[in-house]
Order: sequence, then structure tokens, then C-alpha cells
Amino acid sequence: MSVLLKDRVWVMLSEVTKRGVYPLHSYRLGIFRLPVNLTDESTITNIANEIKKNGFKVDRYADRIYAKYDWKESDIDPLTGKELSTNIDIVVEVVTGEVIDLIYQIQPIEKFGDFYWVKNYRQKANEKAKMVIDTILRNTSIGDKLVSHYQKIEKLSLEKSIEKLNDLTPLATNPKIRSLNPPPPPAASASLSQEIATSDIRPAKTTSPPTSVPASTADTSISLTGSGTDYSKVEGPIDTSFKSSRQKTGKFKGISVWGPVDPPGQLGIWGDSVCVDFDICIGDGACIEACPVNVYEWLETPGHPGSDKKPIMAREKDCIFCLACENVCPPQAIKIFQK
Repeated sequence: MSVLLKDRVWVMLSEVTKRGVYPLHSYRLGIFRLPVNLTDESTITNIANEIKKNGFKVDRYADRIYAKYDWKESDIDPLTGKELSTNIDIVVEVVTGEVIDLIYQIQPIEKFGDFYWVKNYRQKANEKAKMVIDTILRNTSIGDKLVSHYQKIEKLSLEKSIEKLNDLTPLATNPKIRSLNPPPPPAASASLSQEIATSDIRPAKTTSPPTSVPASTADTSISLTGSGTDYSKVEGPIDTSFKSSRQKTGKFKGISVWGPVDPPGQLGIWGDSVCVDFDICIGDGACIEACPVNVYEWLETPGHPGSDKKPIMAREKDCIFCLACENVCPPQAIKIFQK
């Protein structure tokens, strides 16, 4: 059973009989609400196209996407020996908005005709509906939004967030593999892409993928553990002139750390161009969500009075200096220095 819809499925009964086939006729209703926002028209259109690429029939109406999956049931009539067959379908409704609702409804078999010979119809329809939902979450941008939600709200690392999404959707078909170092979105416009596509110049110029320092080979001289616990939360904003008033104490996985540092209670300011005062940071995750090129990821800092997780600038070189993170940081713990 899909973990996603566990304990969120209801059975509704209706006292309607038909030729004695069933004493009670019923339909099953499943609904699950995702705490992610989906209101942008272009994003909704893109997700509808992604669902279609996964083999489902897609229809749209207003703020809703309908994904239909159909399959064929067949059997042999024990009296006549003739082959019996019929096409059956299940529809999953994606309701967009400030939150996303995933809904499916299993109608009585009579919806498709008098196919009394179909065995275990409701069980099969229930499993296929959950498969459709798991596939939508795993293989579309909705899954990316859910991963970002886990990073921001539950303060999970990117790796743990992806793992949680995978555990949540075990029935997904052809599951998408998400990278721990996602590349930034392409900077070229549609017209530029078209110009490159039609150009006679070959080979086309390509951009290198984002780079991060491997943990095993990175330059690391700063520890996150120690005996420095006599510290309290520090109020912002960050000292924008810290480069002239502080000295570099060392590095953590290649990232510069400006002192004083006395872990775990005092961690200093981290970064050269993307700089975060870890002593001011409250770990709310606003910068992680705002960054369009995924510069940040969570770093566990247990024992720090401000928060037990900080947004480390793991892909500092990928910063495009949009200042989105600096502008959304509540305690003003971030300073971006343009090269």
C-alpha cells in the first residue's frame, strides 16, 4: 500500500441494489493534501505535460489537472466459453492552489457496464490510483516542491528530503532519480535557444555543471564540535565590514570561515562571496527556498544557540548575485559580495 494515502481513504456506501449482484454498492474516495504552493500558470502547464509524459491521459479545467489511467480486464465466460473483455479506468484529480489536493474516486463497476465477471475490481482500481499519485509526485515538479518543503520546514538535508519523498511514493513507475547537486536553471532565453538550435556553428557551446567540493577531499580545518557552550543567541544584522575587522580562521569543505570560532556555540561568518553569519542565523530556511540556483543546503550544527541547522553555501560559485536570499533573511544574517 502506498504510504502516501495510508489512513486517508474512505469508503462510502449506498443502499442501492441491482439484479442481486451486490447487496450494497459503494465507491471509495481517497484524498491527500500537500503543503506546497502551485498557482503559477506556466508551472501548472509544465506539470500537466510532465504527467502526460508518464503515460497518463491528461485533461485540464480551471485550476485542476485530471490524470486518467486505463487498463483492460479479460476473462472467459464459464458457460459459453467466449472471451470477455472491457476497458476500465481510474482518474486522479490534482487540485492546484495555495496547497495541492490529490483526489481519486472509485466508482461502482456498474459505471462501465454490467461486468459482474470482473474480479477484485475495487482492489485493483485502488492500487492503480495510488500508483498514479505516487508517479505524479515522484516524476514531476510537484516532487521538487515537496523536497524543498522538507528542507525548509522540517530542516532536512537535501539527501534526507529526497529519501523521504522516495519512501513516501513506493508505487511510482519509472521513478525519477533526483541529483544531490541539481544544476541551475538555464540562463539562455527561448529566443537565444532557438538561435543556437538553428545556427550552423558546431559544436554548440555548453555550460559546465555546478561544482561542489567533495567531502572526502575538501579543505577542512574547522570542526563543528567542541567545548564552547557559553554563548547565547546573537541578534542581527550581519557586520557588512567583517572582512576588514575579522580574520579567516580556517575552512570547512573548502568554504572560508571568519572567526572568532568556538564550536559548537560560536561558529563565526562563513563564505567569501555568499556570506552567512552562523551566530545570527536562526535556521528558518528562507534563503534555501528563495535561491533560484540551489546554492544552499542544510548543515547540522547541534549545540548552537541560534539553531541546530544552518544553510551552508555548498555551491557558492554558482551564485548569480540576485540577492534573493539576502532580502528574505529575517535576522539579516546574509551578505552577498558581487565579484
